[in-house]
Amino acid sequence: MEKKSIALACRMDSEKAIKLTRRIFEFLVQKGEVVYLETRIAPKIFPHNGMDLGEMNAENIKFIVIVGGDGSILRVAKNLFQQNPPPLLGVNVGSIGFLDESNGRTIFKDLTKVLNGEYTLEICSKITAYIVKNSGEIQLSNALNEVLIASSKSSKVLQVSIRLDGIFLNRSYLDGIIISTPTGSTAYNLSAGGAIVNPIMESMQLTPLNSFAGSGLKPIIVPIDSEIEIQLLRPRLDGKIVIDGQQIIKSIAPNTKIRVRKAKSKNKFIRFSGSYYTRLRKKIIGTVRRVPIDDSPEE
Repeated sequence: MEKKSIALACRMDSEKAIKLTRRIFEFLVQKGEVVYLETRIAPKIFPHNGMDLGEMNAENIKFIVIVGGDGSILRVAKNLFQQNPPPLLGVNVGSIGFLDESNGRTIFKDLTKVLNGEYTLEICSKITAYIVKNSGEIQLSNALNEVLIASSKSSKVLQVSIRLDGIFLNRSYLDGIIISTPTGSTAYNLSAGGAIVNPIMESMQLTPLNSFAGSGLKPIIVPIDSEIEIQLLRPRLDGKIVIDGQQIIKSIAPNTKIRVRKAKSKNKFIRFSGSYYTRLRKKIIGTVRRVPIDDSPEE
């Protein structure tokens, strides 16, 4: 049986990321691994071993190392072969990099662990948005983090009708709605007041953006098999759909319905023991510092 390869991808606007990717390539080759490079980075490292992301799947790639940050992971996840994508190992060279498991200081130790089978896989659900037309539904790209439905004009608010599994839930004025996966719960959703959800949970979260006070609409978590339907109601005001911050569909006409459902594809992340809550504490939540443990209230 032909040996599976390892793939490398990285952000192209960072010389630091490119240099680290080159070192990772050399490290893996020295370990006897066959290594392919995402097509756009291959000319800078080893042109003969280029491969398009769309050609990479779990049948020919053991895992893909992504050097960059969360944006790089979202880009790669969007463009990989969707039916059976290979596991992802993120290497942070940016700022927060919450989805990343490794960094420039630990990557070679971490790669040794992975090659020795000392890791687990975090399986993350994705969601898909559909634009409803008279002729049927138009399927958009899968989202690992979120689908954002917003006004096409930043100074004008949407009026929307929201249905869950066909049941009317709410109609309100708002700037937009975020429909996020558990993986995306720590991204835009968290900034908008949504809850943090462990990625292993099978759910979707609907979080309004600046909803009108009288609407009563608050973030709501629903099962991943639910269908969320958003209808744009305000005349003469188009909406837009933003998928993972990577793809923007503009000029969504009034009265259009947008449905969001569980995607048929999932992404798998390479993780090490106890990593989720450690990453959450270090990169998102933080902790109280410089306060004595025995600090007590005045009697």
